Amino acid sequence: MNGLTLNRLEKDAIDFDVFDSYVYKKSYFEILSFFQEARILQESHLIIYAQIIYGSMPTMVNINLKNKDKLLTILSKARDGGEVNLEEIKIIKEYINNSLVGASKLLHFLNPKTYAIWDSRIHRYITGKPTSYGINNISTYIKYLESVKDISSMDDYSRLHQKIAKHFDYEIQPSRVMEIIMFQTDRNNKGWNKF
Repeated sequence: MNGLTLNRLEKDAIDFDVFDSYVYKKSYFEILSFFQEARILQESHLIIYAQIIYGSMPTMVNINLKNKDKLLTILSKARDGGEVNLEEIKIIKEYINNSLVGASKLLHFLNPKTYAIWDSRIHRYITGKPTSYGINNISTYIKYLESVKDISSMDDYSRLHQKIAKHFDYEIQPSRVMEIIMFQTDRNNKGWNKF
């Protein structure tokens, strides 16, 4: 993950522009709160969660409940602080449109402390690739999660966190801080970021 460093995030945060998007700021908190309410996950949650995740995406959701019992176990593990492995992420991905983007958003809302959102803007920021080729590579996503964890544990990270977190009236996790910076940087660069 050479494209994701604390130094680069700090540089990009200098130009951070808080956008007053009710949907982006308020909806995120409401969705996060909703996901945190369910203590025992059931099949109905799988359907509702998929609909919520894809409500903000330009693609219709296709839900695959073939491995629902295993899926519920994996999602409960993720929600309760356990780290899911490559094979488990593959099962989540297959459930929700066979999309790593959808899987990452689901994992993030279940446990934002451990899981970061992965989408085309984040992929482009980190890889420097102008296309989304490779976005469904689970190994790349796992490396991204490791980078987020490493960066957030650095001594100098707290300055960056405070710079972004002060714009929100609720607590945000390091994964969210970094995602916001990458998203805004890519957005400001009109979808292509050179580094």
